[in-house]
Amino acid sequence: MTQIKIIMILWPELMMKKINKVLFEDLTFTDIFETFDDEYLTDMALNKPDQLNRMCIFLSLDEQIRKEKYHKTKHKTQIN
Repeated sequence: MTQIKIIMILWPELMMKKINKVLFEDLTFTDIFETFDDEYLTDMALNKPDQLNRMCIFLSLDEQIRKEKYHKTKHKTQIN
């Protein structure tokens, strides 16, 4: 009986962790970058160019990872 109570109490918390994991696994830096408005990016370009440069590097890396993942998936499909 005690185990059932513990599971019932922890179940929502466990499910939330699982949901959060799924939500953030597919979230890319590009997705985050696209949420920035033009005013914020303009301010960053004027006042923090090094930070904007790093963000551009992350965008490049993110795109490269997507391309490699796509080609890897495409290659696996052709083999099977």
